[in-house]
Amino acid sequence: MNRFNPLNRFLLKLIAGLLAISVFLAAVRFNSSLQSSTDQAFGFFTSIRVTLFDHPIQAIGDFISDFTSLYALKAENDRLRLQIDMLEQFQARLEEAYRDIEDLKTINDLKESMTEYHLIAAMVLNRPADTFNHKIRLNVGTLDDVALNDAVISSEGLIGKVVTVTSSTCDVLLLTTEQELNKVSVKIQISKTDTIEALLESYDVNEGAYVLSLLETSSTVVQGMTVISSGLGETYPSGLLVGYVLKVDTAQSAGGIKVYVSPAADFTHLNYVAIVKRGNLNVD
Repeated sequence: MNRFNPLNRFLLKLIAGLLAISVFLAAVRFNSSLQSSTDQAFGFFTSIRVTLFDHPIQAIGDFISDFTSLYALKAENDRLRLQIDMLEQFQARLEEAYRDIEDLKTINDLKESMTEYHLIAAMVLNRPADTFNHKIRLNVGTLDDVALNDAVISSEGLIGKVVTVTSSTCDVLLLTTEQELNKVSVKIQISKTDTIEALLESYDVNEGAYVLSLLETSSTVVQGMTVISSGLGETYPSGLLVGYVLKVDTAQSAGGIKVYVSPAADFTHLNYVAIVKRGNLNVD
C-alpha cells in the first residue's frame, strides 16, 4: 500500500520547492554581501593608494609643470630684457650717428660759407677722462697742412688751438682748460655795426662760462650779446663764433668789469671738428 497519498506528495514537493528557493535566495544574499565586502575592501585600498601615491604624484607633477612654466617665463623675460637693452644701445648709437652727420654737414657748410679761410676736417682720436676739458687729439697733422697755433672749431663755434703736431696727428688745447690759457682777443657785438674789444682770460668751471675782461667800458654789455674772435692776435682769425654773454659782473676790481660768456660750442660732444687756416688753400 502506498505510504503517501497525492496530498502528501504535493505537500512534500511544495516544501522541497520552498527549501530550494530559500537556499537560492540565501546564496544570492551571501554573494551580494561578499561583493559588498569586496567593494568596501577595494574602496579602502583605493583610498589608501590615492592618499599615499596618486595625490603626491599628481602634486609633484603639477609642481614640476609649474616650475617648468615659470622657468620658461623667466627665460623669455630675460630674452626680452636683453633685446630692450640692445635696442637702447642701438638707439644711443643711432642718435650719436645723427649728431655726427649733422656735425659733418655743418662743417661742410662752413667750408662753403667761410671762403676767406681754409677748413681741414678732422676726427677726435683721443680724449682721456683726466684731461677731458683740457686737450683732445685729432687725426690730422703736418701732412694735412696743420701747423702750431692753428685755430680749431666745432660745428658750433671756437674750441681751441693746436699746441702740438706730428705728421699725422695733433693735440688741441681747449678753451675750457683750467690750466693757464693764453689770452684770446675777442669782441662783443653791441649792435650790427658796433663792437667793443675784450680779452678771454679763463674758463670758470662753476659758471660753465668763459671769463672776459673788457678793454673799454664806454658801452653797455647785456645778456645775450654775441662774442666773436677779433683776429688781433696771430692765432685766431677774426669772425669765429665764441659764445654769448651770460651775465656781467659790474663790481669794479683790479681786473675791471668781468663778463661771463656761455660757450657756443658743446664741449661734451666733440667728435668731428675743423682746423681753420687763413687763406683759401686748395687742399682738404
